[in-house]
Amino acid sequence: MSSHVDPAVSVGKLPWLVVALAVSLLTGCSLFPTDDAVSKVESRRPSLPPIRASQNAIQLEVLFVERPADDPLLGPLLWREVDQITAIPAETRELLQQNGFRVGHVGSSLPPTVQTLLGIVGKEDGGANANAKPLVGSRKSLPPGMDTEVQTGEERESCHVKIVQGDQVKLHEYQFARSLFRLKSARLQDGWVRIDFQPEIHHGENRVRHTPTDEGWAYRSRQNVDARHAHQFSLTMNVGELALITAAPDQPESMGDLFFCRDDNGIKKQRVLIVRVADAGTK
Repeated sequence: MSSHVDPAVSVGKLPWLVVALAVSLLTGCSLFPTDDAVSKVESRRPSLPPIRASQNAIQLEVLFVERPADDPLLGPLLWREVDQITAIPAETRELLQQNGFRVGHVGSSLPPTVQTLLGIVGKEDGGANANAKPLVGSRKSLPPGMDTEVQTGEERESCHVKIVQGDQVKLHEYQFARSLFRLKSARLQDGWVRIDFQPEIHHGENRVRHTPTDEGWAYRSRQNVDARHAHQFSLTMNVGELALITAAPDQPESMGDLFFCRDDNGIKKQRVLIVRVADAGTK
């Protein structure tokens, strides 16, 4: 199975992206440039024809927003407007919460707090908070049988993580840890897709290892991979709908904290991963 990596991007001031997101969500347009738009811009320069996405590929827009962990926009006000009940089974949801994750599902009509979080509408200190960073993101095209990796946090040189599974709580120690989700998608019917989210912790030094590839086993430079299969969850989504994933509060050594939180000169920052279905593809 092939895959590619999308490292978490260093964010800066990108006011144009907030405007683009507003237009995209309100009109159903893509947040990121299409091949046709790119080809027009590049038409004056010699270049190879753009690679067009397969018609049956599912198109996802993967976004990040980062704010102080104690920001009210990440608290109860947000989660009262986000569906946490029917998005995933109760047993899976409880396991994710025990491991410091919060997962929500939002329809294409965005509630007010989600709009504020995304910068679509203003609020007192909502967009002017000096410690908040604007949206950054990328567009993913997933043909059948393909997955993608989305790195959610910065690499930690050393960390301890308490992982809950069943009745057991184990303390794991990682060196040079990178946290990411492996995303897989499947088309269910017109306009509907299922997205699988599997948490993974990549750790240790990059070494040449025996690795499965599309052509069989081969030697590749990679880290150790702790794939948390028991903590995988799936969401069924329609075109235009969003998945929100972030850390649960006050769980400092949890997987959620590793994946979404960091220290910034004494200020705890927290990221929110937002995945939007832009196109469900065709048969």
